[in-house]
Amino acid sequence: MKSIITIDTGTTNTRAVLWQDGEKVEKDFEPVGVRDTSITGDKKRLKEAVKKSIEVVLKDSDVIDHSEVTVIASGMITSDLGLEEVPHLEAPVGAFELAYGMVRKSIPEVFDQPIWFIPGVKNTDKNIWPGSITNMDIMRGEEVEVIGAISQLGMSGPAVLILPGSHTKIVKLDRKNCISGSITTMTGELMEFLTKKSILADSLDESFTDFLDEDALKLGAKTYTSNGITRTAFSVRLLDMYTDYSRNQRANYLLGSILENDIMAIRNTEVFSIGSKDPFIILGNQILSQAFKVLIENNKFIQGRVITREIPDLAGLGVIEIAKLRKVEEDKRNET
Repeated sequence: MKSIITIDTGTTNTRAVLWQDGEKVEKDFEPVGVRDTSITGDKKRLKEAVKKSIEVVLKDSDVIDHSEVTVIASGMITSDLGLEEVPHLEAPVGAFELAYGMVRKSIPEVFDQPIWFIPGVKNTDKNIWPGSITNMDIMRGEEVEVIGAISQLGMSGPAVLILPGSHTKIVKLDRKNCISGSITTMTGELMEFLTKKSILADSLDESFTDFLDEDALKLGAKTYTSNGITRTAFSVRLLDMYTDYSRNQRANYLLGSILENDIMAIRNTEVFSIGSKDPFIILGNQILSQAFKVLIENNKFIQGRVITREIPDLAGLGVIEIAKLRKVEEDKRNET
């Protein structure tokens, strides 16, 4: 049986999924990413992690014949810190462009078959100067999640996709279901720092939101619009000292301020325009997705309907769709 292994490498982790006939069969997770390359200046640890993840999923599924296995990698593994640097494609980019922008590379110390690498996407970078730098953006890994979402949800653009995370991506799809541009924020990273490593850690018990409190969330968002992020963040400590707000309410208040900052970035961006009927599709963590939904629906300047979904292995599903377009299995047969 023919098998596809999808490799998704980020800053800190590498995930491998073995697929057969479009179904997930095995999965492996290794706590190694391109940050390790950055720290050591050597790709040895990353190569070992990718090799191990491939070996684990093959062993667990009793796959012996490697000639029947295709490995396709996406994410930061295609950066200069990864295993094979592949230049970003310039938006607009759709599934077809990603499929035929893939690069195949033999890395025998990782796997005895060639590995396919899917390129990332960047905004058009013509006439970029310091004053317009917010019009530039890059992604490696989210592009395949977008293709997976299109496939799984039967989406048709124009639409705005929000992928919350350490670095939240807001991606605009055009009428041809191509990525026309994106903007990135440091949502999760800022939340992590303020919650666990700042003066607010004591007021939040170093813990995130347990469950959504819409009133506290909206109050944090409202306070941000008139006071900015730094003053609103410090107000979390004041809420602890002078009000009966619970720890969870304080966490919601902080979350509301940070997400409202992202929504302001969406409203003010010059990278793409948002039509009055453009839907917003928010993918990922349930609390973050629901919080985004509440605040977007509460924003009078955004009129499109808001949809939230949580789709496991979204990156792998997108890679499978791209592989079908490129017909990588057929290419493999023609070589033998």
